[in-house]
Amino acid sequence: MKVSVIVPVYNVEKYLKRCLDSIINQTYKNIEIILVNDGSKDNSRDICEEYEKKYENISLINQENGGLSAARNTGLKHINGEAVTFVDSDDWLESDAIEYYVDSMKKHNVDMVVTNNIRTKGYQEKTSQPDSLTEEVLTQEEYAKKFFKIDGNSIEYYAWSKLYKREIMEGVEFPVGLFAEDVLGTFRYMKNAQSIFYSNRVTYNYFINDNGLTAKFGDKDFDLEKIWDTIVEESRAYENQNFLKYAVINRKRIDFNLLCRIALADNKKDNLKKYDKKIKELLKSIRENKQLLSEYLPFSRKVILILFTLNYSLGSKVLYILSKISGKTI
Repeated sequence: MKVSVIVPVYNVEKYLKRCLDSIINQTYKNIEIILVNDGSKDNSRDICEEYEKKYENISLINQENGGLSAARNTGLKHINGEAVTFVDSDDWLESDAIEYYVDSMKKHNVDMVVTNNIRTKGYQEKTSQPDSLTEEVLTQEEYAKKFFKIDGNSIEYYAWSKLYKREIMEGVEFPVGLFAEDVLGTFRYMKNAQSIFYSNRVTYNYFINDNGLTAKFGDKDFDLEKIWDTIVEESRAYENQNFLKYAVINRKRIDFNLLCRIALADNKKDNLKKYDKKIKELLKSIRENKQLLSEYLPFSRKVILILFTLNYSLGSKVLYILSKISGKTI
């Protein structure tokens, strides 16, 4: 089985070689590497050209800057493999990642392989793996519960750390110009997949290039509403009542999620003024759907939800403190 590895590249000269070396040095060798230079302004293009000359299974496509989705979509137009995986150019793979993907796909005859990732702020020689390995073959319906985070189930929305059969990707593009584009893309792949292999084994290193928990919040964050509105509509058209039910629940969750993002952002004070009207709309939404939301939330988030409905300012402070203590958003 030939695997196409799509790597969108944009201004990552500091990390690009680490990423490419991790792919080239895979234990599984039947791969093609498609680099899509998305208008980089640093030395990323030179590095890509250096690797293309050195390795015959690497091809480089240069295009004007269009964003991550546009780069992925370009890469998908040039695949020759029977299966596809994505790697972001500041991240890196475990050395046997693709071998594990392919072996799992063949052994269980599935349309998708989904694995675990680890977030890191620096390169580590040895990646920590879960204490116990979980591997399971899921129906589309079973995987949907993980995707939609129902009944305590959870799965990452990211396009990477997965292997997709080429057939389920046909006709599917990532939405260009929207924040959190992975959510819609992986949802559409899931709709085309009848069986999915899931493992908690770590195959992918997700590099976090920041100096703290918080980040700025801006207009693009509200793209999440558009993404989930689209998922609700596509679930309705798919004529699967469970999909529709789960999608609606998640659309309501987004209102809560946005309030949490605003509360944790390092430009919170500015946003409270800028988005005052929008915050009131979001609070109205979660008050109207509090019971629906709380049924599918972990206890810590239920507490924050209740506090938000009573006093958003107080709830924001509690959320910030809990996030600092835990080292992550709760």
